[in-house]
Amino acid sequence: MTRIAIMSDVHGNFEALNEVLADLDRQGVIAAYCLGDMVGYGPQPAECVDLLRERGVHCTMGNHEQGLINIHYLRGFNQPAADVLRRTREMISEEAFHWLVSRPKSLVAHGCRFVHGLPPDSVTEYLWKHEDDMAPVFSGYAEDVCFVGHTHDLMRFVSLRGVPERFPLPEGETLLEPAVRHLVNIGSVGQPRDGDNRAKYGVLDLETQVLTMRFIPYDIKKTADLIMAHGFHRAFADRLW
Repeated sequence: MTRIAIMSDVHGNFEALNEVLADLDRQGVIAAYCLGDMVGYGPQPAECVDLLRERGVHCTMGNHEQGLINIHYLRGFNQPAADVLRRTREMISEEAFHWLVSRPKSLVAHGCRFVHGLPPDSVTEYLWKHEDDMAPVFSGYAEDVCFVGHTHDLMRFVSLRGVPERFPLPEGETLLEPAVRHLVNIGSVGQPRDGDNRAKYGVLDLETQVLTMRFIPYDIKKTADLIMAHGFHRAFADRLW
């Protein structure tokens, strides 16, 4: 059995990431991938970056990492989010900063593509903007399976003979059918917005093509209290619940 883990949008939520990685350790995976936005919104960006690096998680760039690069990219954020990114820059080391802003915009491994926003390599484009016409999205990558984040939501699209269909992505097992192309929105570790406040990540069995979505509880209050203690916008704490 050969399995990989896929996660996204940690957003400086160390409590959530720690619990996800503890659960991941029990899954017997050979590699783990994070689809960007390791920082932003959350109160412990340095701890999250250090842990992801220590654990050898393969990470792509998200729009929040891109926002750290310069004022041009930072202007794309609303004021509260931009304020957190400015603080984030102060909270992380030079080494962590250079690592974050040098992440690739996409990765291809195990026959899958990994990207934050939209294939082939957009870190800023939202999937929901294209749901009425998914054919161009599928034409943007050659792999059978593409994993994306960015929206903090859970869903999957399949393209059978060029006709895209949308399906929910529930907790537990989902077969990614062979001879069908897939695009999977993997949800969020640190800021879920799918109506369930548990941290989300997936485990893909590369032999059976079964994707198991793992929903992991964590200490939400601890993270929310830290957000408020840092003086970040209250909304970033409130929406964890």
